[in-house]
Amino acid sequence: MSVPKLPRWARAAVWFILSAFLMLTATGCRSTALGTSPLDLDAAIDKLHRPLSGDPAALYRVRVSSSGGLRLALLTSGDQGRLTVSEPFGSAVSLTAWTGSRPPTFFDLRQGCRLEASDLGQVLGIAAMPLPQAVRLLVGRLPAVADDRLTPRADGRILVEGQGWGAFVTVRDDPWRVVSVEEGGDRGTGWRLELGDHSLSVPGSVRVENGDGRWAELELVRLEWNDGGELPSLPDLPYCVGEPEH
Repeated sequence: MSVPKLPRWARAAVWFILSAFLMLTATGCRSTALGTSPLDLDAAIDKLHRPLSGDPAALYRVRVSSSGGLRLALLTSGDQGRLTVSEPFGSAVSLTAWTGSRPPTFFDLRQGCRLEASDLGQVLGIAAMPLPQAVRLLVGRLPAVADDRLTPRADGRILVEGQGWGAFVTVRDDPWRVVSVEEGGDRGTGWRLELGDHSLSVPGSVRVENGDGRWAELELVRLEWNDGGELPSLPDLPYCVGEPEH
C-alpha cells in the first residue's frame, strides 16, 4: 500500500515543529551544562575566609531533641566570647566562656559547677566544631581560624583541618554562603550542620545533627556588630565532681 505524499505546506509545518523542538532541546542542554559548572572554590575561600568586620553579638531561638523554647545569646570581644543558654521566661541554665583556641570553660548554672568543654558538646549536648570556628560559621564565614588549613577538593567541597578536628564544607555562590558542614576528623561522632534562610552569607537557621540521632536547631533572632565591648564577668563556681582542679 502506498503512503500518501504530504502536501508542501504540511511538510513545511512538520519541519518547523521539528526544528523548534531541536532548538529547545539544545537550549535546555546548554542551560543544564551551565547550571552544573564547577564552583570556583578559591573565590569562595577568598570571600568567606576574610576577617570579621567587628565583634558579633547574636540571639537565637533554640530547640534540642530533649526540649524546646530555649534562648542562646552570643557575645564576643576580640578572641574572647560568651555563649549563654536560657529558659524561655527564666534564668540562664548554662554559660560557656572561651579565649582564643584554649579549651572553653562550661558553667552548669543548674548544678552550680564548671568543667572544660572543647566544643558544642556541653552547650547543646551535641559534639561539633570548636567554638571560635562555630562563631565564624554562625556569622557567615567559613568555620576556620588563622591556624586552620583550607583545601579545595575535587568533589566540590572545602576541607577545613584544625588541631584535633576537621570538616568538609559545602558552599553555594551568588552570593557565596556555607550550606552544610560535615565532620571530617577522626573522632567518629558523625556530626553534621545544615544552614539555610541566608541573608547574604549569614545563615538564618542552623540544624546540628549527631550520629546518634541527637539534634539541635537554631533560629537567628538578631545579629549585631560591636567594637571591643566588655564581656560579663564569670561566676566563681567549683569544678564539677570528677573534674580536676587547675
